[in-house]
Amino acid sequence: MSKQSSIEASPPRGRTQASAYAPTHMTTFDILPGNRVSAARARRNDRIRMSLRRRIWIVAMATIMSVGLFLRSPALQAQTETTAQQELEQRGLSAQPFEGDWNVNLGAGIADAPAFEGAKTYHLRAAPLVSINYRKLVFFGPFGLGVNAIDADGFRAGPILGFQPERKQDSDPHLNGLGDIKSDMTAGLFAAYRIGPFDVSGTVRQAILHSKDGLVGRVEMDYRWSFLDRKLNIQAGPEIDFGDSPYERTWFGVTPSQSVASGLPVFSPRGGIKDTGAHVSLTYVCSRHLLLRMFADCRRLCGDTADSPIVQKKNQVIVGFGPVYHF
Repeated sequence: MSKQSSIEASPPRGRTQASAYAPTHMTTFDILPGNRVSAARARRNDRIRMSLRRRIWIVAMATIMSVGLFLRSPALQAQTETTAQQELEQRGLSAQPFEGDWNVNLGAGIADAPAFEGAKTYHLRAAPLVSINYRKLVFFGPFGLGVNAIDADGFRAGPILGFQPERKQDSDPHLNGLGDIKSDMTAGLFAAYRIGPFDVSGTVRQAILHSKDGLVGRVEMDYRWSFLDRKLNIQAGPEIDFGDSPYERTWFGVTPSQSVASGLPVFSPRGGIKDTGAHVSLTYVCSRHLLLRMFADCRRLCGDTADSPIVQKKNQVIVGFGPVYHF
């Protein structure tokens, strides 16, 4: 080979061998080692984002379909959950560690609960397992939809919005003639204090669409344990629920007209402590994103609530379980 042909085959001075023979649609910037790494990282991040979106969509659809299937059952259609049952199902989910601004837990389970508060019959029903936190400021969970207006030294407090489910008279033969109690929105305040493994919290909620539904509140305490290298987390403690006179008369009272229609004696309860009990919830961390939830609650109706002719059984028990996707 001649000297001239060797010169022509060599890459121009100042350019690498790779860039000299790069395709015309590529630039030197595209093929530098550092930028190849950056491009690979960008593609990997795009795949992660797409995978996360796909997972969120799958979990959301699975949750909606699960709840829809549960609600298609005649036994489940008649079931409505109380505010206390909502708190039980969601308790402990927000305690899962998270990175970034969001802490989201979505799932659906099954619970065996009384047909209505005070019932002697039990039925299976859907149990939404949902907890959402944003920057530890706004949350949707056991207390409802709320804002941590105060968050300092283990103390949190702020406003909350909640939902009080309806009670239909055809959900159980014992309620025939009492009429339906419409669902309602509630507004109130919450406060919680944590010291070590102990949590003490309280809520007060007032019905805002139908004021006659009254005011209801709860005070509870929790103790937290962790086992199996934090894979198994247990939360348990006592609880007390109370309601004012309008609340008690709406849910446990019997008016003269209701007495005629139902055959139950007239009863006008006063406000006070409604029930006392204890709860326990277990969360098993199967993987980084998959959790298994189990929960149980045992309470005893007391005071005027227990004396109501609507109440068939003073001891009320709820048990349930379900999977949860955490991200």
